[in-house]
Amino acid sequence: MERVRPPAVAGSFYPAETKELARLLEDCFVTSPLGPRGVKAISPSFLGGMVPHAGYVYSGPCAAHFYSSLAENVGRVILLGVNHRAMGAKAALSPADCWETPLGKVAMDLELRELLAAEVSFLEKDDRPHLQEHSIEVQLPFLQSVLEAFTFLPISLSYLSEEQCRELGQAIARLYEARNPAGNRIILIASSDLSHYLSPKETERLDRMALERVLALDPVGLLKTVEEEDISMCGVIPTAVFLFAANALGAKQARLLKHCHSGDVVPMREVVGYASVAVEF
Repeated sequence: MERVRPPAVAGSFYPAETKELARLLEDCFVTSPLGPRGVKAISPSFLGGMVPHAGYVYSGPCAAHFYSSLAENVGRVILLGVNHRAMGAKAALSPADCWETPLGKVAMDLELRELLAAEVSFLEKDDRPHLQEHSIEVQLPFLQSVLEAFTFLPISLSYLSEEQCRELGQAIARLYEARNPAGNRIILIASSDLSHYLSPKETERLDRMALERVLALDPVGLLKTVEEEDISMCGVIPTAVFLFAANALGAKQARLLKHCHSGDVVPMREVVGYASVAVEF
């Protein structure tokens, strides 16, 4: 029997009704002043990057900048998310056969899952970090809207040491090289928001400090900066793992596609920061 991971945040982070979800995605991509306004900046050297994961009303247009950079022929996605509740294994692969959203089912990349599980000792197959978590789920409707067909490998992360981040990132890089001979069939995504519930001015200051390290492709510097400056970047571990993988693969540059915050949508005193970053060979 097929093991399906059902949507956990449809109806809250994004609409549960298919047509309503499609309309909101269209707004993120085309009509929102914070989005790419229908512009597709597809790069043949695109490796992946960092993308936000809040409710679509707030971070969706920012995320759309990232997804407008994807070529349609991408067929495999490795998606690094946050375990906000710290439930279950600290580094968890989903044991499901597929994940479901209002736009349909997305098949698990079983080959990549088994290969990575065999290579990284602290990775576990564990439902608990995935079942109620939104950071990976909210990326799927975006992917479904821009890719013709794809499989994906979701990895949920809570706390990892710097060395574990390096080990996992380098293992992902080896997997990428072994299973991606055309150089552009797999993309790597780190799901992360930036500063949480600070003034717009303080959010801008702290976000820029974290983004400076991301854009420098500096995972060690990012981990250090976030810790020393007490930056509430929830996806720092997934982003660091991604950057270790990108460096191992010889990534040449990172580009900031969009940086904004929740107060750009609805004026508020305390905001959450969002950014989309593209990393290229």
